[in-house]
Formats: sequence, structure tokens, C-alpha cells
Amino acid sequence: MSLAQSIAAATDPMVLMMIVLATVFGAIIGALPGFSSVMAISLLLPVVYPMDPLMGLLVLGSIYMGAMYGDANAAILLNIPGTASSLPTTFDGFPMTRQGRAREAMLAALAGSVFGGVTGVLVLLLSFGALAEFSLRFGPQEYFWLTVLGLTTIAALSEGNMVKGLVGGGLGIAISLIGLDSYWGTPRFTFGQSSLMAGIHLIPALLGLFCVSQVFASLAAPGGDRRAPEIGPQKDALHRVLRTMVRRWDVMLRSSAIGVVIGMLPGAGGPIASTISYNETRRWDRDSSSFGKGRVEGVFASEVANNAMVGGSLIPMMALGIPGNVNAAVILGALLSFGMRPGMNLMTDGSGIAMSFMIGLLISSILLAPLGYFLIIRVSTLVLRIPRTYLAPTILVFATVGAYSVTNSMYGVVIMTVMGIGGYAFRRIGIEAAPIGLGMILGPIAEREFTSSMLIAHAQGSYWSIAMRPISLVLIALCLLSIATPLLLALRSRRAARRRAETTASEQA
Repeated sequence: MSLAQSIAAATDPMVLMMIVLATVFGAIIGALPGFSSVMAISLLLPVVYPMDPLMGLLVLGSIYMGAMYGDANAAILLNIPGTASSLPTTFDGFPMTRQGRAREAMLAALAGSVFGGVTGVLVLLLSFGALAEFSLRFGPQEYFWLTVLGLTTIAALSEGNMVKGLVGGGLGIAISLIGLDSYWGTPRFTFGQSSLMAGIHLIPALLGLFCVSQVFASLAAPGGDRRAPEIGPQKDALHRVLRTMVRRWDVMLRSSAIGVVIGMLPGAGGPIASTISYNETRRWDRDSSSFGKGRVEGVFASEVANNAMVGGSLIPMMALGIPGNVNAAVILGALLSFGMRPGMNLMTDGSGIAMSFMIGLLISSILLAPLGYFLIIRVSTLVLRIPRTYLAPTILVFATVGAYSVTNSMYGVVIMTVMGIGGYAFRRIGIEAAPIGLGMILGPIAEREFTSSMLIAHAQGSYWSIAMRPISLVLIALCLLSIATPLLLALRSRRAARRRAETTASEQA
């Protein structure tokens, strides 16, 4: 499919309507404290499952883009970050609200999100082809180690606890093994139950992990006295924001670069991108002491990096099959469910879906500007006033209907319920849903590529071929580095804490 045909496919009126609806939906869900972009994407998985692959992927991608912007609204108005990614936005966004500049802060978050989102997708468009060509050098051995790299890095970065992250990833892999062996047809972990022969369906499982468990956690969390958020007039807010954007172009470009690069690193994600961007902006500013007191540049730094990370996280997912974060992993699951495989196949299959998807994602990031200005800001402000006791059952109803529609039986609902209860229980002991979900998505890929590698090695008469190929050696080194890095950082933190304690003790003596 040519570029003109890809543009025509992405700008089809029905596709554009779905992009608009998905972007608004993602932004509204993202504005709800505690309800993450992963939950928004997972909730719509059953809806996109029977869709055309291009439309389904664009719905998920637009939700992703909208949600990464929407979480700034609660951070600015209520000082409650919708997700960890928007935490740095509260540093200057909420002080601006207290100063009567809430509209300026929300427009700054919108402008920063649009700029970062467009930049990230443009980098995705420019770099995907080169990386996809490079992926042609990958055989089953390299893809196996790539999958291991994705598992180790993302699990190791789970809430700062490598052991619990790896345990969660291992649980996800174990769950993915339930059912018939894909190569030999042997039943595994079915315990004599015929219903388990089909395995654990991915979409109901993700609905349980990311939606049902999050609803339980939201209901269990103390609600507090939430006042109704107010935006205020401030008629010159848009002019002030645009003038600051032009004057501080360095902040916009630096934050975009940080977001894209961090997004490409498996397991890093939005919280790291927005935090590093905010810290670097404050460090290089001439008046760094004014940050945290209502600087527009602080909101820009956080939100530009946050949305630039979207395009960055999709680069390794589409080109190599390794998701940059959990959102990209869920989209990867949808990609695989449509019978598509990441890499050069997406460019050469003749459908043009990859190019159309990236163009549609660019359209979504651009449409975020008028949608946010005229609709999302107003709707998010109203939604933030809705109590959790009304939102939770609504989300559960949608999740239940979605789980049933995927399997056309109560089996999907049972999977969703069990995974939801299990996900909430594991969360209570510090094992998050993210590594479990990633294990379920990447586990079957790792098993398939490992089995293929073993069969090739057996035919060649040397099992060293699994690890001794040049690219495999590089990937193995990266796997070891990703596991060692948290350990080294933890050791460094303990030594620093010990030195501080010794210094304090000597001063008191």
C-alpha cells in the first residue's frame, strides 16, 4: 500500500470518528485518580477484538494518547495525580490553581501533551522502517533473548522491588502455559478440567488484572473530602501559554527528546520520563528556586515528556516486538490477536496497516488540541466530581460484558473475576499487575521462540547456537545489565544512607 493509500485509510470518516471518541474516552479515564491508561486500554480490548485490525489498533493507540494527557487534569485541579506519570505535574500545576491560574495550567498541560505527542509519533514514523529492516537479522534465538530482555527489564523496574517484579513476571508466564502445548498438543496445568484445555484467554485476563483489581483498590482507598474543582476565568490564559511555548522552545525540545528516549527503553515508562524531564528543566533554568511555586515550564516539562513517551514506547514494540511499557504491551497483545507480527512483516504484508496506524496516531495527537480545548477540559472537570461508588459498578458492568462477548460464554467472566481477585490480592503484598500481565503476553512468545531455537540447535548438533550468535550475545549482556542495575542502585542507596547515619551520629556526639 502506498503512502497516499495509507493516508486515505487513516483519514476515512469512520476511522476519524473512532479516533475522536477513543481520544476523548482515554482522556476522561486518565483524569480519574487511580484509573490508569492501562485500565482504559484493557477495558476497550473486547470492543476492538472483532474490529478491522487498523481501526482496532487506532482505537487503542488513541486511548493511550488521550489517557497520557488526561491524567494531568486531576493533578492540576485536585493535587491528585491520575497516574504516577503526572506526579511532577502537581509540583507546579496545583500551585497555579491556588493562584487562580488553573486554566493556564490546564492549557499548558494540553499544549505540552500535543507537542510531545506529535514529536513522539514523528520519531516513530521516521525510525520504524530502519529498525524494522534491522529486525530481519533476527532469528528465533534473537527473538527469544529479546523477549527475555523485555521480561527482565520491565519486571525489575516494578515499584522498585526487583524480586517481587520477577515473581510477578514468573506468575504471568506460568498462567500463559495453561492449556495445550502449542507445538506438541500436550495438556499442561489443566488439572483434569476440560475448560482449561483452551488456555487462559488473554483479553478477559487483562480485564481482570487491570480493571477489576484497580476497581477493588480504588474502592478500598480512602476517598477523603473532595471539593468540586474550579477552573476560573483567566481570559488571557491561552495567549500566555503560547507565548511561553515560543520563548522556552528549549524546554519543549529537551523534554520531547527525553520522553522519546525513555519511552524506547523497555520498562522505563512515563513516571521516569516526566520526572527526569522536570528535574533537567529545573536544573538548567536560571531561576530554579521558583519551580514548585507555579512555573508554566514545570507543567510543560512533565507533560511534553509524558506524551512524547507514547511514540517512543511503540518504536521497539512495532519494530522488534518488545513493548516499551505496559500500555505498549497490551497493544502488542491486540496486534498478536489480529494475527500480525511485529517487525518487517508489518511493512511488507501489503496491508499498509503499520503506516496507516502511525498516521492515525499522528492525527490523534493533533486532534487532541481542539478536543481538549473545547471538550475534554470541561468534561474532565465534571467527571472529577463523580463519586467512586458510582464509577466502580459502571466499570465492572462494562468489563463483564466485554469478557463475556470475547468468549461467548461465562468462561471469560470467570477468568476475569479470578484474575481480578488474584490481581488485587497480589497487589496487597506488593506484586503489581503490570509484570503479571507482561508475563502473560510475552511468555508464549518466549516459549515459541525458545522451542524453535532448540529444534534448530538440535538439527545443527550444537546447543551453543542459542547463545553464541553476535546479536544474542549483546542481548544477553543487556539482560544481565538490566538485572544488575537495580541491585547496584539499591546497594548505592544503602551505602549513602549508612554514611548519612554515621555523619549524623558523629555530629550528635
